[in-house]
Amino acid sequence: MRKIAFVFISVVVMSAAFFTLNGSAQMGSDVMGPGSGTGWGVGAFRSNGERIYYTSTSNRGTEIAYTGGPSYGGWMMMRGRLACVSCHGPDGRGGIHRMGMMQVMDAKDIRWSVLKKEFDAKKFQMAVVKGQDPDGTQLKPDMPRWNISNEDLADLIAFLKKLP
Repeated sequence: MRKIAFVFISVVVMSAAFFTLNGSAQMGSDVMGPGSGTGWGVGAFRSNGERIYYTSTSNRGTEIAYTGGPSYGGWMMMRGRLACVSCHGPDGRGGIHRMGMMQVMDAKDIRWSVLKKEFDAKKFQMAVVKGQDPDGTQLKPDMPRWNISNEDLADLIAFLKKLP
């Protein structure tokens, strides 16, 4: 029995070491760029739009900078760096949720099937870059203002169109 337990523990420890080393070997500039704060490996995302949504980085080798956003700093995933998923969730549905210990936010459903009722690509760009709703009103300051290229924005919209 001890021999089986020893073999099992050895396999678990060796597997953990392998995956840890393998993951850290994949964190170079070919994946996300140095200092990106993520451990996503090569092939982790099916598209650049999906990478942008989950990491706020581009396959083009750049982090997508932002200003503003939730005021409770330091609690966000990726060393305090925001990404769309941080507020809108993995399915893009958003909703009311607690961020950190005290902040409550209401994030918009950003699946394209919902957004297309009031947004086109240009209006979506105004919301993402300038924090402006289609009717011209300013979005809440919780919504970061992203410095995103037209190509990356098009990739993000293509990803949002695939969300169910």
